[in-house]
Amino acid sequence: MARRRKSTDKTTGWMLSAIFNSMLVLLAVIGSQVLGAAFSGSAFSDSPGIEAIDKTRKNMDEAFASFAPRNPSDRYEFWYDVVDRELSERDVAAAHGFLLAAPQMLERKDVKELMVAADAERLDRADDRLSAAALRKLPTAISLKYEEAQVSERVVDVQSEETETPEAAETVAEDTSNQDAPEGPEVEVTSERAAAETRFRLLGTYRDLADNSDRWLHGDRVDEIALKITAIGLLEAESADGLSDANIRAASILKSALRSRRLTEDFQDYLSARVNAALPDSVLRPALESALGELATNDVRTERVKAAFVDSIDARGLQRLESDLEQIDRIGTLTSPAAAVTLIEQVRDASDLRRVRLIAEAGGDRAVALVKQSGAGALRIADTGIRWTLEMVLQVMGMTAAALALFFVTWSTFRRNVRKRKKLEPMGA
Repeated sequence: MARRRKSTDKTTGWMLSAIFNSMLVLLAVIGSQVLGAAFSGSAFSDSPGIEAIDKTRKNMDEAFASFAPRNPSDRYEFWYDVVDRELSERDVAAAHGFLLAAPQMLERKDVKELMVAADAERLDRADDRLSAAALRKLPTAISLKYEEAQVSERVVDVQSEETETPEAAETVAEDTSNQDAPEGPEVEVTSERAAAETRFRLLGTYRDLADNSDRWLHGDRVDEIALKITAIGLLEAESADGLSDANIRAASILKSALRSRRLTEDFQDYLSARVNAALPDSVLRPALESALGELATNDVRTERVKAAFVDSIDARGLQRLESDLEQIDRIGTLTSPAAAVTLIEQVRDASDLRRVRLIAEAGGDRAVALVKQSGAGALRIADTGIRWTLEMVLQVMGMTAAALALFFVTWSTFRRNVRKRKKLEPMGA
C-alpha cells in the first residue's frame, strides 16, 4: 500500500513538473508574440488613429529639436542652411518641411517672433500661416530661391498639362519604357496639393503594354514588376471609382521609384511577391503567348494583350496589393508624388510602409524633411501605441490562462511538500 502511494506521489510530481515547465515555455512564446505585435509595427492598422498620430507628431517635434545645435546662437544659421541645402537639391517638399519645423529648431526669442507673425497671417490652415511667416524669416537670398523653386514647379506642371495630347502621352510612355533611362526622380510636382495628387503620366497606353509584354516574353530587358504594375494601373484607369484613382496614382509613384532605382532591395522583393501574387507568371505567360502568338493588326493585338492581363488577375492577390497601393497613394496625397518617392525609399516591408504613412499623417512635408535629415532612422519616430486586435486579445487571454495554470501548479506543489513534512515530523520525533 505504501509502495503504491509512493509510486502515485512520484507520478503526480512528474506530471506537475511537466505542466510547470510547459507553462513556462508557453508564457515565454506567447509573451514574445504579444510584445512583437504591440511594438514591432506588425499591429499597424491601415488607417492610424488619432492617438498614434499625436504621439508620432510629438516624437517628430523632439527629433527636429535634437537636430538644432546646442548653442542657441547657432540655431538660426543651421536652420536656414538646411533649407538652402534642400532647395539646392530641388527638394521643395523637404525645404517646406524645415520651414514648418522652425518652432522646434530656432531659439526661444526667434520662435516667439515667428509665432506672432504666423498669427497675423490671413490664411486658413495653420501650417500655411506658419510656413509664410517662416519664409519671411529666411535671409532674402534664400527666400527668393524658395519662391523661384515654387514658380518653377508650377511652370513644369502647366507645361505638362498643355502637352498632354494622345501623341505626347505616347511619347512619354515610350520614354518611360526605356529601362536604360538615367537615374533620378522623374516626377512632376507642384506646390498646390490638388495638382500634386495628379498621376505621373508614366503608365503609357495599352499599345505600349503590348509591345513591352512581347519584349518580356522574348527575354528582352524589361522590368517585370514595372510591367505588371503598369497593367494593373491601366486596368484600374477604366474604372471611375475613387479607389481606382488612388491605385493609379500609387502605381505611378511605384513605377517612378522603380525606374529611378530608389527602392530598397528588401522592399523590391516584398513588392515582387505582392505583384506576382496579383498577376502570377504561371497564368500570365501562357495567356500572353497565346495573345501574341498569331499575326494581327496592332489594335487586335492590343485588345488580346489587355484580355490576357484581365484573365490572369488573381482577385485575392490583387486585393492584398491594393492595401499597399492605398498606403502609397495616401503618402503621396499627404505630401506630393515626388515626396512619396523620397519617403518610400526607406521602406523595407509592409510595417515600414505603414510607419511612413504614419509620419506623413503626423507631419505632412515635415516627414520629408525628417527623412532627408535622419534617413531610415526617421521611421523609428512612428509611434503606433498598442492596437488591440482580436489576435492580440486571444494571445493575452492564453497568456493569462498559462499564468493561472502556473500558479495552480506552484500552489499544488507547495501544499504537497507541506503535507509531506507534517507526516514526517512525528516519525522524526
